[in-house]
Amino acid sequence: MLFNMDEFQYSMRGLKILLIAFVLFHLLAGLVSPLAYKLVFAIQASFPNSVTEYLTGKPFPEYYDRGRYLFLLLSLPWMFAKCHMFSAIKLGYRSTFSWHSNFLRWYLAGLIWATCVFGLLTALGHVQFQPSLSFGTLLIGLVLSFLSAFAIGSIEEVVFRGLFFRMFYTAFAPLFSIVLSSLFFAYLHFKNPVGLWDFSTPPEEVQLMDGLIVGWYVIIGIVYNFDLVLFLNLSLVGVTLTIVFMRTKSLWAAIGLHAGWVTSVLWISKIALRTDEELAAEWWGSYRLLDGYFCTFSLLIFAVFLSLFYKPRQQKRFEI
Repeated sequence: MLFNMDEFQYSMRGLKILLIAFVLFHLLAGLVSPLAYKLVFAIQASFPNSVTEYLTGKPFPEYYDRGRYLFLLLSLPWMFAKCHMFSAIKLGYRSTFSWHSNFLRWYLAGLIWATCVFGLLTALGHVQFQPSLSFGTLLIGLVLSFLSAFAIGSIEEVVFRGLFFRMFYTAFAPLFSIVLSSLFFAYLHFKNPVGLWDFSTPPEEVQLMDGLIVGWYVIIGIVYNFDLVLFLNLSLVGVTLTIVFMRTKSLWAAIGLHAGWVTSVLWISKIALRTDEELAAEWWGSYRLLDGYFCTFSLLIFAVFLSLFYKPRQQKRFEI
């Protein structure tokens, strides 16, 4: 619970803080992104280098998208302070098991689940591996995938389970808070609409108001880019991670499961190819683990198992 409240108290303060932060980091991104966009092109014109050359190849909405995530991260200390969450224990890093044991157990659970899904998709011919893969390529890809997955899992779980879910949990009953926070988790993964900005648009035509215009379309982008299967799967991912967090009372468990999934997706995406069968892709999906009704069914089974049958183990202590 936030604000040092007990289990029987409810408050909308957390959601009000979230709303203020949500408006502010989108507004700031809208104001700053046109300036950053023009600055990159100015530097490339005067002092060309590989970094600015890479950045000039990105459309303007991507500057806005990176800007909103930057301002979200910068707003976290303020939100933590307002919610009285400046404590590793309050965030959920304390658990019955040691942090590495809790992380490893759920990391392996995520990895095994994803591997089983990939194995079935491969056996059915919906995912195939690239030919001539060396051991070094596989090993380096796995290490890089793990490092990226650990960073993604750590940041997203601190934000979504450690903070955002608590804001909903403080305001609503547990089941309602799980569903709403998971829907919010899915919503934030939908970005600016496809085709919102033309790659050929000259940078001098980007005006200061364009940042706010892009921001508006990013906020309502889910209306333009809505994908029912993707939305369901992202929501079920949020539900599953939240249940793990609640059952284990450990953020490390949620980080481990999240990182296990992402490691598999990143690694397989480097060494696998998706078939071009549209109907098969609709039902079976691909190595993304977020598309296809099969993935929806698998996540639903996982969430039901955690809700009804999973019993958290207690760490055994040696007693004389």
